[in-house]
Formats: sequence, structure tokens, C-alpha cells
Amino acid sequence: MAQGGSDRSAIVCLFHHQRYPQGVVGIVGLDDNRRRQGGPIARLAVPAGQILQQGDRPTLAPPVIVKPNDADNSLGVSLVMEEADYSAAIAAALRHSRDVLVEQYIPLGREVRCGLVEQGDRLIELPLQEYRLDSCQPIRTYDHKLVNTDQDTLALTPKAGKAWMVPQSDPIVPAIWSAAKQAHRALGCRHYSLFDFRIDPQGRPWFIEAGLYCSFGPRSVIGWMMTAAGTPLPEFFDAMLRQAI
Repeated sequence: MAQGGSDRSAIVCLFHHQRYPQGVVGIVGLDDNRRRQGGPIARLAVPAGQILQQGDRPTLAPPVIVKPNDADNSLGVSLVMEEADYSAAIAAALRHSRDVLVEQYIPLGREVRCGLVEQGDRLIELPLQEYRLDSCQPIRTYDHKLVNTDQDTLALTPKAGKAWMVPQSDPIVPAIWSAAKQAHRALGCRHYSLFDFRIDPQGRPWFIEAGLYCSFGPRSVIGWMMTAAGTPLPEFFDAMLRQAI
């Protein structure tokens, strides 16, 4: 998939044309290294990482995640378990970007996404979304997010069986909500925010990245979370638009 798909570009152009504040769009770009900076700013645990370009040698010992720094939908992402696999993974990432992000691999416990929405002076926590991962598929890849249809077009991979809402009674929820609020405030987010966390086998949350884009479509993550929390998507969009203007 090309960087910044057509739906994303159309929405950004619409908002800029109407001169709405950029906060309503929530764009921080497709720079993965920038998107993970919210963790250190908020003093959260963040995997060690480094940026490489053609000819650079990695210094992080495997296991690591290797990915293009500014691609989307996990395009060109590899899990490197042995030093011998580094070259192929870096070459795959360089096909999609000049810069490659090498990041410490956090052993799989769980992986969740947390959304927050501002309502007046309050920061409302939304239901967590958890992804189905296991020892055979310990990271989310391109195939987890997009699928080729019978019409030879790309579509979002169905969430059924691959992602679900975490019950509020789950013991991990308060820790993730607290970490997300720290990141939201540290980054100066407005209107809403969205963060990915990896939870290691010991139960420690690791900040993976801030993914602050929302299309306000029916399958957009924050819209999905708002619907699960009892707010219909049109009502959510209207509230965000009113805040922005």
C-alpha cells in the first residue's frame, strides 16, 4: 500500500482546505521514530531503538523488530531472531524507506491499543482493543491489517477473531489508561489520542507508538472504541468538529 492512502489524503486535504486546526486531524506523520518519542517524554518504558540508513551497521543484538521508519500498515516489517537474518530484514525495510528503525523486541505477553477523548476538562478513557497474537505470530504484520479482495483491491482485514475489546475488569486496564494519559499530556495532544502498548510476560506495559490519526470511518479504531463505549460515530465526529472550530 502506498504511504498515506487515498482516504487519509482526502481527509487531510479537506480539513486543511477548510482551515480547521491540525489537532482535529491528529497527524504526526508516518515517522515511526517520532511516533515512539511520546514514551520517553512521558517517562514510560520504551524499547531501545536506532535509525539506520543504507550501509549502516546495527548495534542492537537480536531479537529485534526491523521496519521502514516512514511506511504504514506494517509494510516491510520483520522480526529478526538471529544476527544472520539482519541483512535480509534491513534490505526489505529499505525497499520502502531511506530510514530503517531497529527496535528491541519485547517478548509477547499481550498487545493493546488505548484511545482517549477530551470532553471539556476531562480526559475520557475508551475501552482497550487487544490483538490476537501467539508464538507463531508474535508481531502484527501487513497481513494482519490489509487483505487483497476478489476484485484485486485492498481492504482492511476483518477484526472478527483478531481483535476485541478488553473488559474493564481486566487488571491491565488501569495501568494502560494511566500510561496513555501521561503520554497524551506529555505530547500536548488535543481532542483525542491513540497509543499502542506491548505488555511483556511479567505484566509490564511498554510504549510502542502514538498513532494519532483517525478517519472517523465506521472501522476507524477510535470510532470503534467510541461505539463500544456507547457513543455513536456521527455524535463523536460532531463533538470533535465542534471542539476544533
